[in-house]
Amino acid sequence: MNESEKYLFDVHGFLLIENVLTAEELAAANAAVDAHAHEIQYKFTDLARGSSTLVGEKGRGDLLGMLTWDQPHCQVFRDMIAHPRLAPYLKELLGPGFRLAQIDAVVMDQGAEGFFFHEGGEPRDRSRAYHYHNGRMFCGLTNIAIQLTDVGPQDGGFACLPGSHKANYPCPDDIRLYQAHRERMVQPAAKAGDAILFVETLMHGSLPWVASHQRRTALVRFNTAVAAETLMGTYTPPSYYDELTEAQKSVLAAPAYQYEDKGSKLYQEDD
Repeated sequence: MNESEKYLFDVHGFLLIENVLTAEELAAANAAVDAHAHEIQYKFTDLARGSSTLVGEKGRGDLLGMLTWDQPHCQVFRDMIAHPRLAPYLKELLGPGFRLAQIDAVVMDQGAEGFFFHEGGEPRDRSRAYHYHNGRMFCGLTNIAIQLTDVGPQDGGFACLPGSHKANYPCPDDIRLYQAHRERMVQPAAKAGDAILFVETLMHGSLPWVASHQRRTALVRFNTAVAAETLMGTYTPPSYYDELTEAQKSVLAAPAYQYEDKGSKLYQEDD
C-alpha cells in the first residue's frame, strides 16, 4: 500500500482498488456465474429488517461453492483468493500467513432489497476489530468485494459509513436502518473489475438495487493466520488430541468465530 492508500484506509475503513481483474478474468468470472445461475439462492429473510428505505420487491441472491466448480469455471475464483494485485494489501493489513475465511458471490436484480447496516467499531469485536499501533494498521476480518459488473453512483449495492470502524459509541438503530442521517452513508461507484477493500468492523450494508442490469459481486473474506470464521478445507486434530483435557482441546480446536452479543435487537436474526 502506498502512503495515500494507507491514509485513506485508516481514515475511511475502505479503499477502492481499480482494475484488479483483467478483461479475460472478468469474462471468465461472468461466464462461470452464467453457467451456475441455476444455483443462486435467494434470501427471503428480511435483510432490510423492516426498514422502509431498504425494503425491496425481491430478495438478494447468494452463490456459493465456486472453488469446487468444475474447470474452467472454478479457476478464476481460485485465482482471486491469492490474486497478486490483492495479496500486498492483505499482508499489510493482516500480516503474513493471512487465511481465507469465505468466498461467495452476491447477485442483485433490479428491485432487490437492501441489507441493514451492520458492524461498527463499538461494541468491540475481538476477531474483527481495527486498530493502529506503532506505525501500522491491524485488522481482523477483512473483505474484498470484487465487482463483476459496473456499479454507478446511484445504482445501490454496497454502502458504508466512512470512519465507523473506529467509532467509540454504538450506532443507533435508526442509522443502521438507513432512516436517519442517510446523507452520511457512501455508496461507492466502481467499474467491473474494480475491488472494494474494507475491514469488516466498518459499518456497512447494501442499498436496494435500482439499476436495470444485474449486480454481481464476488465477496472474498480473509483473516489473520490464527483466526477464522469458517474453515476452508479439512481440519485434522493432532494425534494426541484425545489425551488432553477439555480446556486443552479448546485451544487446539479448529479456528472458528464465536458470536457475541452486539447489543442490538437487529442482530437477533441471522445475517
